[in-house]
Amino acid sequence: MKKYLLIFSILVAGLFHVHGQMDVGFTNVSVVNGKVVFEQFIPADPAGSASQRYAKLQDWTRKSFTGSPLLSGIRYDDKSQTVTVSSKAELNLPADKAGVRDHMLMSYRFDATVTNAGCVLVVRDITYQNARREAGSFFPKIYTAEETITDQALSVKSDEGELKSNLRKETLRMLNKLYADLSGAVR
Repeated sequence: MKKYLLIFSILVAGLFHVHGQMDVGFTNVSVVNGKVVFEQFIPADPAGSASQRYAKLQDWTRKSFTGSPLLSGIRYDDKSQTVTVSSKAELNLPADKAGVRDHMLMSYRFDATVTNAGCVLVVRDITYQNARREAGSFFPKIYTAEETITDQALSVKSDEGELKSNLRKETLRMLNKLYADLSGAVR
């Protein structure tokens, strides 16, 4: 009896471990046609309809982004049941080897499209700029996701290697938070 109870406990613990891993939306950086694109499907509860999920998506978008000084715009497309958000996020990077913590602004755009089976989240058009004004420069330096957070960009040895690695970690953390928030809203 103890043997069966032990085996059952191990199986249940394994299922919880696997279920916990499924909640992570993004673990790597994908490049499509030379552009960084993050895409994830959020399965829906079959009890609700697509129009109910779209109403939940609209409500979540309004609550999450309206009034934010970092918001550039929200567009609702009722016909295709899509919401497009253009916004920025403040990324507080981990301290580098010198103990300096960079603060970057990440600009991004995402589309959330409701289907009968769930919701498709696509994040694209990602750029970064230093939140602090650099001395001697009127215009801030803009980094694209393609030149900073891809596997190819990280493989190139440079003085900005640590910055690129930290940007990638914080970008994935921020996008997984967005994914988790959206998942909770539309399921």
